[in-house]
Amino acid sequence: MKRKEKEQVWLEKINEYRESGKSLVQWCSDTGVAIHNMNYWLRKQAPITKVADQETSWVSCIVEGPASDAITLKMKNVEIEVTSGFQEELLLQIIRTLNRL
Repeated sequence: MKRKEKEQVWLEKINEYRESGKSLVQWCSDTGVAIHNMNYWLRKQAPITKVADQETSWVSCIVEGPASDAITLKMKNVEIEVTSGFQEELLLQIIRTLNRL
């Protein structure tokens, strides 16, 4: 039996168990399903069931003030703030100098 077919068979068993209203032990005893197998598939299918039942909701947010376009580099106890429009060659020289210290 292929994996998808096996998942479908167990999903049907899970649905039968849930619709029965019986305890897990009683349902497994009545149907001849090993309880450890049923527990395995209940855990395996739980995330799929929970995701399917959840609804997506959206919230709006308002961004106040401009976002910073700067980053801070930390090297050897020195912090360098780099903003947009920086001089690449100057930054490289500074990094090389810090590496030599």
